[in-house]
Amino acid sequence: MDAQFLKTFQENHVAAWNERNREKRDKLLKTIYAEDIKMYDPNSIIQSLAEVSDFIGMLQVQDPDFYFSVAKTIDSTQNGARLYGNIGTKEKPDIMNSMDFFLIENDKATHLYVFMEPAS
Repeated sequence: MDAQFLKTFQENHVAAWNERNREKRDKLLKTIYAEDIKMYDPNSIIQSLAEVSDFIGMLQVQDPDFYFSVAKTIDSTQNGARLYGNIGTKEKPDIMNSMDFFLIENDKATHLYVFMEPAS
């Protein structure tokens, strides 16, 4: 994966997770996620791009100030990429730390593993 691909992937991932408009969010997600993406977190397995978008929308309803930001620039090895982030609000962006690990095939994430922990 070249640097430009990773830069665009990171920008669209962050933008999608912060986008409140479903149509705009889905458009962003389609640029980086496969339609049949599987997202794994400690509590669930989400099994499609539409379900990921639903999940993001649910987070935003539960916390209208939900905000995702980058803590460390995305890096990659072979067909995997990881992105360290912060979850919180614009005023307090570091309530939770996250690490997203992506498996990428044909320039789209097919699997997303989400790790989270309270910020120190």
